[in-house]
Order: sequence, then structure tokens, then C-alpha cells
Amino acid sequence: MSSATAIGFDFGATTIKTGVVRDGSILEKGKVIETRQDGNTDALIQEMIDEIQVLRTKHPEIEAVGFGVPGIINPITGVVIILTNVKGWKQIPLRSIVQKKTGLVANLENDAKAMAYAEWRYGAGARVPNVVCVTLGTAVGGALILNGKLYRGATFVAGEIGQMSIDYQGVDYVYGNKGALEAYVGHYKIAARAKEIYSAAGKELSDEEADPKNLSAAAARGDRVAQAVWQDIGLKIGVGLTNVIWLVNPDRIVLGGGVAQAGEHLFKHIRETVKHRCEKTFWEKLEIVPATLGNEAGIIGAASLALESEFLPKS
Repeated sequence: MSSATAIGFDFGATTIKTGVVRDGSILEKGKVIETRQDGNTDALIQEMIDEIQVLRTKHPEIEAVGFGVPGIINPITGVVIILTNVKGWKQIPLRSIVQKKTGLVANLENDAKAMAYAEWRYGAGARVPNVVCVTLGTAVGGALILNGKLYRGATFVAGEIGQMSIDYQGVDYVYGNKGALEAYVGHYKIAARAKEIYSAAGKELSDEEADPKNLSAAAARGDRVAQAVWQDIGLKIGVGLTNVIWLVNPDRIVLGGGVAQAGEHLFKHIRETVKHRCEKTFWEKLEIVPATLGNEAGIIGAASLALESEFLPKS
């Protein structure tokens, strides 16, 4: 008898990726859907429903469908309150629409929480009870697994680590919390900071050279200025994570996203910062590790929560 099977949608600002998932593995990837920016939510939902029907034809054992979305959702009602960087998505009852049109159980979750759940169940989290997951990309997202459960908070938006301040008089940022971590270590912020550090060292960087992927390659080649960039970024991320560590005392911190691909050029400075800023009891058993599921984490997490979330509609 096969294990439960679900479809997961990883909803991004430019594309929506999907796949059929069983036991934390993607059996088949579906069509990549372009995220419409014209505000026509009905058309985009229909594209996703059409893809659900295609995948069900191939996998009739599918029981549920889950959506990981970049914004604010209500997992109890299944309503998308607002999506980040996607026009028209306000107060959309996605769960009820999908269930009515497909007959499948549907579940909604924030995309960072879906990624975190996947890493905890099947990836670098290894199901230890207390895990902090952080996505380091264009933005900085986060989520918490506390006492073996995905922690959502009073209004389901807990875990926004990127919006925590690392300098109360720092850069003014989108929500008014000056010095927000994301204002310093998002993808484009790292590139801008790299240009500053190289300029101070007497070299001007092109946009391509300042891209974090290329900065990582330069550090690997022994470029001391690139290494200094990652030291600077590691310090900032380490300060942000130190605040989280003092608060929730996790077993493990999992770092994913494109920026985390800098590997030990970044991670070693994060660990050093944490050790300098936390009492030993907090860090001596703490592991700070890279995510292992890569770009598949969102699909796997969304699908898994469609089968396991405590907010699934009761039959």
C-alpha cells in the first residue's frame, strides 16, 4: 500500500513550481506556471487547477494539494490575505475555490514556513525538536519549529527574522523597523556592500562581479577582499541569529536560499559571531547548517502540510 500523496505548489513572484510528493520525495514535477502580474487572479487560479487535473490523471492516488505562498495567509480559513509582490492577491479564498473545483483537500501556508517544515521533516532539520530555518535570497525569510511543531504565532505570521533589527538607528526599511536584517543581507544589498568594500580597497566591481554567486567563487579563489565581504555579511547575519538564539534556544539553525550557497566562506563567520555574542550554554550544542533540499523544499513542504497540517478542514 502506497503512502499518502499530495501536490505541492511553490508560489513565487515570477513563477509557480509544482510537483507530486510522497514521503518527502518529488515523484514528478509539474509545469512551471508564470506568475501573472496583471491582477487577474481567476486566470492564475484556473491555470493551477488545470495543472492539478493533469497531475491527477497521472497519479490518481493524490489526496490533497498544498500551496506555499509568499505573503500573509490565514491557515484556518484558507484565505490569502495579501501576497508579496504579486498584484491582485488580496482576500482570496484559495482553499475553498480549489476544493470546490477539484474535490481535493487544500491547505495554505506561508512559503518560508513550508520550506522550514520540509527541512525539518526530510532535510537538514532531521526532526530535532527546535529548529530555526532562514532563507537568504533577495529577501530574508524565516520560520520556527518549536517543541516539534511549526510555530505560527497569534496571527500566523511568526518567524519573520529578516525584519528584526540589528541596529536600532540603522537603515530605514519597508515596515519602519530601522536596521532590519533584510536591509543589509538580501541578495542586492550584499552586492551593494561588496562594491563599497572593493571600492575602499581600490577596485571597482561590475554588477556581475558583485553578484553573491561570483563573490563566493572569488572567495574560493583566495580573493581576500571577497573574503572580507563574506566576513562582513556573516557578522550581520550572526548578530540577527544571536537575537533568535537568546530568545528560543534552538537545537539547530538551517540556512537556505541562494546566499547560503557561499558555504563556509559565510557560515564560519556566522558561527564565530554567535560564539562571541552568546553564553556558551546557548551555542555549545547548537548546529548551524546549510539546507539540503534546495529549490525543492517549497514544493515538498507545501505538499506535506496538505496532508499533515493541524488546520486541515475536518471531514
